[in-house]
Amino acid sequence: MTEASGLEAIEPWLDGLLQRLKPGERRALTSKIGRMLRQRNAERIRDNSDPDGNPMPARKRQLDQRGRIRKRKALMFPKIALARNLKVRTSPEEVELTFTGRTAQTAAVHHYGLEDKVDRRIPNSIRTRYSARRLLGIPAGDRDAIMDEVLAWLDLKDG
Repeated sequence: MTEASGLEAIEPWLDGLLQRLKPGERRALTSKIGRMLRQRNAERIRDNSDPDGNPMPARKRQLDQRGRIRKRKALMFPKIALARNLKVRTSPEEVELTFTGRTAQTAAVHHYGLEDKVDRRIPNSIRTRYSARRLLGIPAGDRDAIMDEVLAWLDLKDG
């Protein structure tokens, strides 16, 4: 669920350049990368697509009180991608995207395709297995954006 990666994992040759930066500069860089990753992951979550660009599995059909199929027009995760729920933790060495509070449990259930109660407010609520919907990830496009960000940062520091 947590996507953590040291800056040296971006490109092996970049490690030497990054180690020359002061810890404060590296932390500022990781913070900038973290904000960019949060924005890109939040956009994907709102678009109901996984990090690879494929659409997430559709919701199961729900029936109303008369037995007719309810039409769903709302997004699947309307609030999970908000900045208050999707936090960025940074250090000079890594960036970590995590969900907070109750949102973390809901996100884990959907990310890994676990079994959970349909309504947690009801003590004896039925349990169901949810489809796995990858919420967080770093696809190739994000890796390229991270590289561009790091190179721009290093160019700015040298210039």
